[in-house]
Amino acid sequence: MTEWWEKEPLRFECQVDCVKCCVRPGIVHFDRTDIRKAADFLNTSPAEFKKVFLKRDGNSWVLEVGEEGAPCAFLTDQGCGIHPAKPKQCESYPFWKENMDSKPMWRLVGGFCPGIDIGPMVPVGTIKSFLKKFTR
Repeated sequence: MTEWWEKEPLRFECQVDCVKCCVRPGIVHFDRTDIRKAADFLNTSPAEFKKVFLKRDGNSWVLEVGEEGAPCAFLTDQGCGIHPAKPKQCESYPFWKENMDSKPMWRLVGGFCPGIDIGPMVPVGTIKSFLKKFTR
């Protein structure tokens, strides 16, 4: 079955100085690859990275964002402090399954994210790749 977003072009481009997704309460999942990549970027060990930044949630490692109003621990005045090594979840936003389930949901997310419906068309293959990268 063809998805709604395969039939009509979607536009998305992160907007300069927008960090709304970095301050919204929630959790960011880090898999083993994400942990290694971020730890290497910060010149620390995966064990130390987990100890300092992450919490165990069942079988997963997560970063809690928005606890008591706090933004993402990696947010700086210049944006994401680990941008080249950010986890798949952040890399694939806003192309998450729950955001792509329906056009009304995509529009709802667009009320929060100013990059939706702005900028270049995102190829369907890119969207599919994002959906495969991060699935929760």
